[in-house]
Amino acid sequence: MGDIFEESLFSRQPGQFEKIDFQAKSFAANYCGNTIIRDSIFGIAANYARKRELPLEILRYPFKDEELWAFTFVKKGTLFLCVNSELAICKQIFAVGHELYHIHCYAEDIDPDTIASGSLLDSKTADDLAVSQEDLEANAFAGLLLMPDRILDEQTKIYGINCEKIWVDDVLTLMELFALPYKAAVLRLAENHNITPAKAGELLKADASFISERIMLTGKALGWQQNSRELLYFGSLLDDMEYNSENDLLTDSREESDREYLEKIRKGFRNEG
Repeated sequence: MGDIFEESLFSRQPGQFEKIDFQAKSFAANYCGNTIIRDSIFGIAANYARKRELPLEILRYPFKDEELWAFTFVKKGTLFLCVNSELAICKQIFAVGHELYHIHCYAEDIDPDTIASGSLLDSKTADDLAVSQEDLEANAFAGLLLMPDRILDEQTKIYGINCEKIWVDDVLTLMELFALPYKAAVLRLAENHNITPAKAGELLKADASFISERIMLTGKALGWQQNSRELLYFGSLLDDMEYNSENDLLTDSREESDREYLEKIRKGFRNEG
């Protein structure tokens, strides 16, 4: 579990980390405000695209694959951000924050190639080791955006967390507040110099089953560990079709073909062919 700190952008490229930190703060000032984001990240992503005049569809579907977190691609000028609703909600939130960095690079023409060729976030990239430079930066951006320095310092003080004696339950308190996965929360504590690299390594060695046990016993961050597999959302595709149908804007044959197309998308997500 400890490799995530040594392989993070913060450890490997401190100068580039500072640049991403500046980008995250600038992004937050323009699109998030002074608040803890949590699941508002979905609306923030949509609002960012709106203000940048980018057509964006956010699709949420249970992919039945815990290794797949999210992916983003461009089709006929429209950005599609697809999130696995089978995952714990905190992982979905982090996934959107990660993909939002790729979208930001595309929108600002910093590096449009990743999205243009298709971005895919899997558990290895999000939870362990990012391979590409932009994924390293995207992981850092997501953490910085979702757990900002100033608010992190503020909340550790409010909740009386002694960072010199911090242990797993204290991290769970921060997970509850910021809706982040365990590793991402520990990494942010180290990046913000609330804890030493040695303490980060110690916390990251905690077994996943032990963390889950503490979550169940304390109830901390429990709500963010639930999935939303019952949530099926196809962006504006279904909304537009229902509006057209209700207002008699479609012929019977067109309405039928649109519904068949939507069912084809559902089957594609389920790999039913």
